[in-house]
Amino acid sequence: MQRDDFLRAFEALGARLGPRTEIVVAGGSALVLLGIVDRSTADADAVASHPKLSTFAREVAAVADDLDLAPTWVNDGVTAYRDLLPPDFASRTVFLGTFDQLTVRVLGREDLIIIKLAASRPRDLDDLHALAPTLPRINSLYPRDALRMQLYLEQHGPTPERS
Repeated sequence: MQRDDFLRAFEALGARLGPRTEIVVAGGSALVLLGIVDRSTADADAVASHPKLSTFAREVAAVADDLDLAPTWVNDGVTAYRDLLPPDFASRTVFLGTFDQLTVRVLGREDLIIIKLAASRPRDLDDLHALAPTLPRINSLYPRDALRMQLYLEQHGPTPERS
């Protein structure tokens, strides 16, 4: 899915939802939605949602049917990494938009770096290059992960101008 595909799907999902619903998107879909990378990704990884994603799974599946998307185009598989995030991660989310009854926020850049580093699959390392973390910025926010990030930075050399 590209950015426009996600926006269209969020619009369709928001129109189907009853109560106010909010999701926080992480992973590759967050990078696509923020315009940090220009590529397709299979799904939107919801690191947080209110109410729980399982309570509106039927609506997600209906949108998948309507728009010919994968049934798990929104999923919460990334919540396995949520414990790695600082407790105040929600304060750094970026507002993407409100789509009828659905509000979509995207995980902030610093928190995306934490999740991408933890996952460390080849595409996550590519995404880390796009996020271009600098050690001083990361060390000030996440001292517990700074050493591991320093090793990554030394091996892969990101663009130093970004933080």
